[in-house]
Amino acid sequence: MADKAFSIGPYTLPNNLFLAPMAGVTDRPFRQLCRKLGAGMAVSEMITANKALWASKKSLLRANHEGEPEPRSVQIAGADPQMMAEAARHNVAEGAHIIDINMGCPAKKVCNVMAGSALLQHEKLVGDILEAVVQAVDVPVTLKIRTGWDRDNRNGIRIARIAEDAGIQALAVHGRTRADAYKGDAEYDTIAEIKSRIGIPVIANGDIETPQKALMVLQKTGADGLMIGRAAQGNPWIFQ
Repeated sequence: MADKAFSIGPYTLPNNLFLAPMAGVTDRPFRQLCRKLGAGMAVSEMITANKALWASKKSLLRANHEGEPEPRSVQIAGADPQMMAEAARHNVAEGAHIIDINMGCPAKKVCNVMAGSALLQHEKLVGDILEAVVQAVDVPVTLKIRTGWDRDNRNGIRIARIAEDAGIQALAVHGRTRADAYKGDAEYDTIAEIKSRIGIPVIANGDIETPQKALMVLQKTGADGLMIGRAAQGNPWIFQ
């Protein structure tokens, strides 16, 4: 679908195709499969910033990257800047080469604790979290967001600018609001607007199901890369 090289900090990926982090789906074997089939990067399932849960079986499995090619990107989720910073340091110590911050998950159990896309309602907190994480580690930090909290509150452009100012090195945008979850069509116009307002690489996400759609999304949004989620869950060969 795409063969353009993509760089994050010191790492040059073989192409600009990303496997989206999906809890319960993108475990280590699935990430390895998608990388073998052509994905330039496969981001881990999200790991909580709650230190009390790091020793749980689920967290230990999610933090296992044995045999994965470099660079390894680990996604963290939480709502407290210092806890997120500590989680970033912990995962770097465990072998992460890139830290990805989750501000895109629409799941109620995540948003109810003010994590994931719920954070988009609180722009100052977003900035505090991003700055704390970027300053805590010496590896690249990336971010995934949605276009806003709901259709009356699409603040993706402001969040993107906050991210760039904080030192985020690449931004993935799912073209829906949190309220939309996975309903309706992805907002490629909004992704294009975000791309036009910032200088860091933008990765478009949402409804990319075929090579033809991938090309259309790249052309319409001007994005630097593509992130494949649900389509890869049912067909990991989409990366070929």
